[in-house]
Amino acid sequence: MHIASLFFRSAALTALLAVSPFIALARDIVVGQVAPFGGPLAVSGRDFNLGAMIAFDEINAAGGIGGNRLKLVSRDDGYRSAETVRLVEDLIEQANPVALIGMWGAENIDAVLDKGLLDKAGLPVVGVRSGSSALRRKGALFHVRASYREEVQRILDQVQTMGSNRIAVIYEDTDFGREAWTDAQAALAKRQLTPLAVAIQPRNDLKVDEAVQKIAATAPQAVLLVANTPVAGAVIKGLRAKNSPAFIFTTSTVDAEQLVAQLGTVAAGVAVAQGVPNPYKATAPIAMEFKRRIATLGIDPVRANFASLEGYIVARIVGEGLRRSGKDPQRKDLVRGLESLRRTDLGGFMVDFGPGQREGSRFVDLSLIGSDGRIRQ
Repeated sequence: MHIASLFFRSAALTALLAVSPFIALARDIVVGQVAPFGGPLAVSGRDFNLGAMIAFDEINAAGGIGGNRLKLVSRDDGYRSAETVRLVEDLIEQANPVALIGMWGAENIDAVLDKGLLDKAGLPVVGVRSGSSALRRKGALFHVRASYREEVQRILDQVQTMGSNRIAVIYEDTDFGREAWTDAQAALAKRQLTPLAVAIQPRNDLKVDEAVQKIAATAPQAVLLVANTPVAGAVIKGLRAKNSPAFIFTTSTVDAEQLVAQLGTVAAGVAVAQGVPNPYKATAPIAMEFKRRIATLGIDPVRANFASLEGYIVARIVGEGLRRSGKDPQRKDLVRGLESLRRTDLGGFMVDFGPGQREGSRFVDLSLIGSDGRIRQ
């Protein structure tokens, strides 16, 4: 594990244990996470991890799962699929997790599925960090965030509500970018809209001049942008440098907080699709509860963000699934426990799993970055 990840986990665990009442619990029920704690997606990876640890700490402080303690064991794959495969295999062999949570990216997860690691172990993954529709037909993957198809539809609904019909599209040449573009084509056709221009940006390439010029030349009223945060930031900066007044909408592949950190006030006016309630406005009970817990633990309030709230929600779902799984829950018991979560309200966030139903939420909201850098709704 990277030094930064070790420091993060040590600091967070120290804060958690400092305020948690000591309760002697019988054994550890291990939940694993293989995710990017280093590299370009490290911040959101660590924040998701923090949210999950906070939820598990709450569960343990209340007596755990049937008197057993939840333990989160994490590995840093740096968002590299070969490392994802290696570390998932290692985690299964060394830690014997009952589930994995918060795995990042369709390509990384596909690499694990192609090796048959999850099927062989009967290991469920809860809270996949991808909106890929293709993944929703594969393995024991329990999806807590909406699909890219639903995000694109929500974005286009908003575009039409604003009275805009001149729209351009730019997407990063990745599995998620190509899939979102396919979804966008269907959604645009349904609305009888034809994009003014479509630009494809090479993967992880921050040289965006060609794509930006192609989009800006058409003077769109709105731009649908599908990319990871660094590439999206470069595109937005490029469009603003060309004085494009277009409203820019991004999928949840962009981390809104990191976009603000990257661009400052240049990010003003960008709308980002989100798969969980707004932790800043915090009107959903689960978001308010999470913010109170962050404050009680003395953790920097900036860590109460979309990624950490998502980790908190996913871990709460795992805990509820385990509670429904019997006294000594195994992987197959957890799968049944999760499938029993029919229209379960976690506090303003509805989860609906069932036998053969692995899409637990279709919640999509749009957060807007204000001129002061604050993220609003």
